[in-house]
Parts: sequence; C-alpha cells; structure tokens
Amino acid sequence: MYRSIPLRDSDCWVFDLDNTLYPASNGLMAEVSSRMTQFVANVLGVAADEALVEQKNLFRIHGTTLRGLMEKYAVDPWSFLDFVHQVDYNQVMPSPGLADALLALPGRKVIFTNASTAHAERVLDRLGIAHQFEGVFDVAAASWQPKPHPTAYQTLLDQHQITPGRAVMVEDIAPNLEPAATLGMTTVWLHHEDAAAPAWTMPSDSSDYVDHKISDLTEWLESLSA
Repeated sequence: MYRSIPLRDSDCWVFDLDNTLYPASNGLMAEVSSRMTQFVANVLGVAADEALVEQKNLFRIHGTTLRGLMEKYAVDPWSFLDFVHQVDYNQVMPSPGLADALLALPGRKVIFTNASTAHAERVLDRLGIAHQFEGVFDVAAASWQPKPHPTAYQTLLDQHQITPGRAVMVEDIAPNLEPAATLGMTTVWLHHEDAAAPAWTMPSDSSDYVDHKISDLTEWLESLSA
C-alpha cells in the first residue's frame, strides 16, 4: 500500500534511532535493556529475575517500560533515562558509508526516538552524522507519550512542520509505523534478518502499513541516489 510520492521526491526523512541507524547486533541496546531491568529491581526492591518479569509486563501493558513505571509507580522519567543510558557508547562505531548516503538524501532529516535527546546525540556523534539532522524529537518532546501512541506522531509533525504526504519514516519496529501510515507518511521497515527479532517488532500478517521492507539501511539509501 503506497501512500505518497516517489521516495526521491520526499522533503523530510524521519529516522528511528536505536537498532535503525546502527546494527542491532552491536550490543548497545542489550546493555540499555539490562539497565532497565536493574532500574526496575531498584524501584521494587526485588531480584533481577523478578524485575525482568515486571519489566516485560510494563512493556506489554503500557507500550514502554518507562511509561509503565510512570503510570504504575510514579517514577520520575528523567531518573530512569539517566540511569539506563549510562552505557558504553564506544560500541557504536563510526559509519562513513551511512554518512555519505544520508548526505545524498534531499530534504530535511529528523530523529524520532523513545529515548532522550542526550542519548540520541551521543549515538549520532559516535556514528559521525549528528550534523546532518535538524533535530531530535524525543520522548520528552512527545509529552512522555512514546511510539506508537498516535499523539506523539502528530506532535512531531506540528513541531517540525512536516507535511506527512511528503515525509518518509524509517523504523525497525514495524508496529511503530502504523500511526505514521495513518497520517499519510511513507513507511520503511528495517527488518534485521541476521538477528532473532522479537515477535513484537514484526508487522501483523494482515498489516498494510509497511510500504517498503529493507534489510540494510545504508545500501537502501545508496540505491535511492544511484
């Protein structure tokens, strides 16, 4: 189901951050996830295995661990974000090929992440592409309504003056593309074929909100300017 003009004619490119702009296999998000579990354990005063069960429940019911902690336990979101992002960013390697491919794209580029701007800036700096993005739209900018909450997408469009029919969104979690498609954005799902992707990252069998499925972001971007 194609919603918009040809990709080369798009004037705004919205990119997810984690596991999209860098390989899911590099270990960064595994470390973040481990620290999420530790944060839950600290809040509840329980062992890591019990905390992991609750973390999964929070994610399943509320969409993200952070949203669940805020709604169920009145956790300060900044304390959570500061804790979980105390990780080794050296795992993210510079990506000159990605930098060149992004540079060749016409139009603006924006990051849309359920993480914090500080985390995004560290990742972008490591990749060597921070200067290519006009801004980061993080979970705080979305009033703590994470993807795939529809209000986050509308706020993104409003704040960055994005015309959805001329915008492309690239994301590795397929259900996060559904609200974008509903608004009229062209959607690109980055499927990690070399990793055991969880079922919740996949589109449903009946979904029609994925316009393009790709397995390598840099190669795909390069093909657009070939």
